[in-house]
Amino acid sequence: MALPIYTPSYLANTVYHRHSLFPKPKFSIKSKKPTVDADPTPDPTSSSKKAVVPGQGFGSSPSQSSGSNKKKPKGKRERASIIRRSPVEKPAFLTKEEEAKAEEQRKNESAFLLAWLGLGGIILVQGIVLAASGFLPEEWDKFFVKYLYPSFTPTVILFLAGTVAYGVLKYLENEKLKDQK
Repeated sequence: MALPIYTPSYLANTVYHRHSLFPKPKFSIKSKKPTVDADPTPDPTSSSKKAVVPGQGFGSSPSQSSGSNKKKPKGKRERASIIRRSPVEKPAFLTKEEEAKAEEQRKNESAFLLAWLGLGGIILVQGIVLAASGFLPEEWDKFFVKYLYPSFTPTVILFLAGTVAYGVLKYLENEKLKDQK
């Protein structure tokens, strides 16, 4: 089998080659709006059938497709009907005592978290003061090294231990709730 080899000038100048590999695309443009000539005229024999308006597609409202010729201002849209549903009620599986107990637990938990946030703030301030103590006057530096430095490590250990205990407690509560279901 022989393959003919053409020179580039022959390929570039060949009309057949250019049009067979790269044919011109054929486009057709259709308007969604009907023209004045294309308006359907009502036929007296087909009065039971609805008039079909061309160009109605996805998202067109029923009032537009019913054949009414109401002119709307440009940019105004018809508002869809709103369906109101009754609100979802909470299930009544908790008794009053269980509800009071859960409310008290929420209050205790939020107080604990607030205290832990305060302890975290104290640790942050202590860390900044200890880091800046070298730039402060000599008397302040001695005071911070004598009182603040020895209490910093136990405060951080207390914070970490409390955080771990809280995490384990919440994990065990979650596991207990999973077992009840």
